[in-house]
Amino acid sequence: MMDEEYQERHLNFTKNNEGSTIEEILLAGLPVHLSTLLVSLVSLLPLDPTSLCFQTLELTGLLAPPLFSLTVFSEEPQLINAVLSLLIVIVFLVIFFKKKGAKDLKKLWDVRVSDEGILDSLTNFRSSMLLVTAICILAVDFPVFPRKFGKTESFGYGLMDMGVGGFVFAAGLTSPEGRGKETSIVKTIRSSLPLLLLGLARLSVITVTGYHSNVTEYGVHWNFFFSLFFVKVLGSIFIPNIPGDRSIWVCSVVVAVVYEGFLSFGLVDWILSEEPRSGLLDSNKEGICSTLGYMAIYLAGVSWAKEIIHKPLNFTMLANVLTDVCVWSGLMWLSLVYSSTFFLPPSRRLANYTFFTFVVAYSLSILAGFLIIEALVIVIGEWKCGTGSDGGRKDKKSRYILNRKKLTEPEISRAVQVNYAKGLRAPTLYKAMSYNALPYFLLSNLLTGAVNLVVPTMETDGCPAILVLSTYLLLLSFFSMTLYHRKLKLI
Repeated sequence: MMDEEYQERHLNFTKNNEGSTIEEILLAGLPVHLSTLLVSLVSLLPLDPTSLCFQTLELTGLLAPPLFSLTVFSEEPQLINAVLSLLIVIVFLVIFFKKKGAKDLKKLWDVRVSDEGILDSLTNFRSSMLLVTAICILAVDFPVFPRKFGKTESFGYGLMDMGVGGFVFAAGLTSPEGRGKETSIVKTIRSSLPLLLLGLARLSVITVTGYHSNVTEYGVHWNFFFSLFFVKVLGSIFIPNIPGDRSIWVCSVVVAVVYEGFLSFGLVDWILSEEPRSGLLDSNKEGICSTLGYMAIYLAGVSWAKEIIHKPLNFTMLANVLTDVCVWSGLMWLSLVYSSTFFLPPSRRLANYTFFTFVVAYSLSILAGFLIIEALVIVIGEWKCGTGSDGGRKDKKSRYILNRKKLTEPEISRAVQVNYAKGLRAPTLYKAMSYNALPYFLLSNLLTGAVNLVVPTMETDGCPAILVLSTYLLLLSFFSMTLYHRKLKLI
C-alpha cells in the first residue's frame, strides 16, 4: 500500500483545476505540427532515413518540442514555435538551393497519394494525440507541468480534457466502420475485449496499491478504458443501422443535443452533486453518463473517416478533403462560440454538447494542420524530383523490394533511395506508435504508475523532472519502434 498522506496531498495537487484558454492550448500544441513538418522536410535532404543520425534527429525533433512546450516553456510556447519555424525555413532554403533543373508540376493534381485510401495525416493525427497524452499523464504529477493544462474539475477548457476527447475522435477515425470494413457486434466485442480487461486491471491495481484517483473524473470504479469499450460496442450496434454515410454525422450531433437535453432537465445536478455516493450507479455516474457524450464524438470521428478515406486517393482528392476539413473546422469553432451563450460550458466530466463541439473543432483543426503538411511535402517532393509518369510504378517496386525476405545491401540502398526520394509524409516514429497504439497507451499508463511509485513527483522539479520525462518518452519510443520494425502487432 502507498503512503496515504502523500497520496492525499498528490490528489489535492492535481484536482480543482479551472482550465486554460483555447488560445493557450492551440499555442502549446502547435509544436507538434511544426516538428512533424521539420522532420518531413529534413527527410527530403540527401540523408539516409535508416541511419542512426537521421533516427536521432527524428526522435529529438518529434519528442523535445512538445515536451518543452508543455513544461519549462509552457508560459512562452511562442519561443519553441519561433525556433521550429526558423529551422523549417532554413531546411527549405537548403532544399531549394540543392534542387537541380526545372521539374514539371503539370501532373501534380493526378499524383496518386495513396492506393489504400489511408492518408498519412491520419497516422500523424492519431500518433500526435498519443504522444501529447503520454506526456501529460505523467508530467501532470510534476510541478514543472502547469496546472492550467491539467484536467478540469467540472467546467473549462483543459489540454488533458482535449486529449481524452481527441483520443475518442481518433478511435472513430481509425475504426473498422470508418474504413468501410464489415463488422459485427461479436467482432467488436472480441476486438475491444482488451479494453475491458485493461479497465478491470487498472481498477484492481488502484484498489490494491491505494494509488491516487480523483473520483470526479469517471467515478469510484469507472475509468477511461471502460468508456472506450462501451463506446466502441455501442457504435457497432448503431452505425450499421444508420442509412447513408453522411447521416452518421447528423446522428452524432443529434446524440450530443439529446444528451444535452437530459443534462438541462436535471441530470447535471445529479452528476455534479457532492452528496455521499451509494450504489454502483451513483458511484460511477460521471463515467456512465459521459459515455453518451463520448459516443457522439466517436460517431463524428467515424463520419469524417468516411469522408476522408477514398480508394485510390490522388492529390486532387486530397485538396478537396483539406478544403472540407478546414471549412468544417471553422464552422465548429463558430458553433462553439454560439452554443456557449446558452448551453453549459465545456465539461469533460459531463461530456456535454459544448465539450463535444470543442473536441470536434479542435480535432478537425489538428487534422487540417496535418493535411496541410502532407500536401506541402507532396508538392515540395514532386517539385524536387518531378512528377514522372512512372512514379507510381517506382513506388510499388520499392515496396516490393522492401517486403522481400532476402535483400542484398545494394538492393536495400536502391529501395531506400526510391522510397524516400520524395520525403516522409509520416515520420517513422509516428507510424510505429500508430501500429501499436493501444499497447503504447497501456505502457504509458503502466510507466506512469511505476514512476509515481518510486519517485516523489510532487517534490521533483526542474531538470530532474525533465530527465525523468525524457527517459520515459524514450522508453515508449524504443518500445514502439522495436515492435514496428519486427512487424509485431500486440493488440
